[in-house]
Amino acid sequence: MKKKTLARIMMVFFVGGLLLAEPSMAAGPSCYITPGMEKTFVSVRELDQDSNPLEEIRSGWLKEGEEVFVNSRTGHIVIKYQLASSDKGYQTDPQDCSDGRVITVP
Repeated sequence: MKKKTLARIMMVFFVGGLLLAEPSMAAGPSCYITPGMEKTFVSVRELDQDSNPLEEIRSGWLKEGEEVFVNSRTGHIVIKYQLASSDKGYQTDPQDCSDGRVITVP
């Protein structure tokens, strides 16, 4: 009886530990980035509270209508983007990345 009880207790701690260690997509501030009218290359950088750029947290090509999930520690981001049909790059003003907001880049 003691071995079964001990085994059950160990299983609860093991499973509980896995659940705590598993990152949640909704943990912390998060948002979605989507291109407006055409295939677009995006580079998302996190900003500190003074709007200074931190590390890049996401980059890549997005097709029209595609959404990419971004999980931000600070809730503040800036997006650099380049349309497939253009050689020129652009950058957004600082954006709020929280509450699953969808941010569309032109």
